[in-house]
Amino acid sequence: MVKDAPDRTKSIAQQVREVIQVRPSLLDSLKMGIVNYSALARMLQDEIGEGSTEAVKAAVIRVAEELEKEKKLQEEEVRIILKESKVRLQDKIAVITSPIKINLPYIVTAFLTDSYVYIVDQTTISEEMPKQVQIISNLVALILLSPSRVENTPGFVAFITQLLSSRNINIIEFISCFTNTIIILDSKDALNAFSLLQNYT
Repeated sequence: MVKDAPDRTKSIAQQVREVIQVRPSLLDSLKMGIVNYSALARMLQDEIGEGSTEAVKAAVIRVAEELEKEKKLQEEEVRIILKESKVRLQDKIAVITSPIKINLPYIVTAFLTDSYVYIVDQTTISEEMPKQVQIISNLVALILLSPSRVENTPGFVAFITQLLSSRNINIIEFISCFTNTIIILDSKDALNAFSLLQNYT
């Protein structure tokens, strides 16, 4: 495979930063501080095709320091927002997936390319549904009500999903809109998820 010619107008540091920025796995690893800088520098130096390994390694370390600082600031802001958020649980929730529009009261709905998804209070389902409709019942909604600046805070959703994932809690549905974050869970996971988030509120 023929490599692209290196861009001589950009510094080694700029090229290293650009290569890292388009690779989420590298970004995450650098943020967590679990990267062998020398090995990564050799890989990137071969890819960039110019500069010494030492220069590339120095650039990698600078990027890692910037990412670590950015992560700390981001997580601090997310924690502050969670502290200002209200968390509540609602049981007897059902998720209805239908290829056709259904007229029924819902908590929240999403219109997909080929179906409609309704999150409803299952006690309001009174009439028989068409055969093609799928219903998952006896779920729990974990609802977060946050201050309005949550919309402009990167990492809020990622923090919550990673927190739940770290405890092996499966998210059945997740909807984030304006100041509301609604997480639909199996009832067996509800109290564990609730107590996890309450630690931050």
